[in-house]
Amino acid sequence: MAPAPPAIRVATWNIRAAIGPGEPFPPAWWRHVRRDRFERIAQQIVELDADVVALQEVALLTPHGELLDQPLELARLTGRHVRYAAVHAFALIEPEDGRAIGAATWGNALLTRVPLDDGFTIGLPLGGDDDPVEPHDSGDPLAGVPFAEAPYGTREPRCAVGGRVAGPWGDLAVVTAHLAYAGADQRRAQADELARIGAGLGAPVVVTGDFNAAHEAPELRSLASDFDDAFSAVGIAAGDPRRASCGPLAIDHLFSRGLRAIDCRVVTEAGDASDHLPVVATFEVVARPA
Repeated sequence: MAPAPPAIRVATWNIRAAIGPGEPFPPAWWRHVRRDRFERIAQQIVELDADVVALQEVALLTPHGELLDQPLELARLTGRHVRYAAVHAFALIEPEDGRAIGAATWGNALLTRVPLDDGFTIGLPLGGDDDPVEPHDSGDPLAGVPFAEAPYGTREPRCAVGGRVAGPWGDLAVVTAHLAYAGADQRRAQADELARIGAGLGAPVVVTGDFNAAHEAPELRSLASDFDDAFSAVGIAAGDPRRASCGPLAIDHLFSRGLRAIDCRVVTEAGDASDHLPVVATFEVVARPA
């Protein structure tokens, strides 16, 4: 009997910097970062028992000179190797009096059992100054408003971070990103670039993250058409409530090429550690690089 193909377990989770759920995003958000919540997140990552865990909204910050290095601390608490990427930094401004009291980066991380090889960070496209955030006829509050006149967060710089992880399966390429929450056209350009990056990594490859759009959304067409969706592979179709990973929204995804998903689920037992729930899948290799 032929041996079973080696399995690869991959998870993705937007951890919201250990602020926890709730809308809107809190002023002076760094005051809401809780150590007990952060430790719950780390414990949940350990319990996922994944070879690769992709994380979004991971912060490195210095409020009042206190260094809070979430990527490095997560690596320590989980016993994993870490790769972290952000392509912008911003001041921490006290809302009461406008004083700057530190700085922060807000990025993506990869936690892996073995060190990542051939690591990279690539910035993703942003909307142009004169581009409308949303189409004029969309009915959105930002319909027709150019990015140059919209709030900063609508055009916050985004990036992809990735590399290769060696294991019984050979080399697995992985890349993760957090796409823009505003601007369908901006998000489409980012998804197209992410699909291009993933295609260039060969197979097997996993492209994952918080994409701020459902699998069937037009702006994710390049990813959905060029890669296999883990939920679909195990019979969980678009619109199925079992995909919901952020309240009722199904916006956290695991796309792959050269792999077959044999299970995929939203980890509901993570509870309120974040405003998102982790998504985890187990894959078998079906194609190796030529």
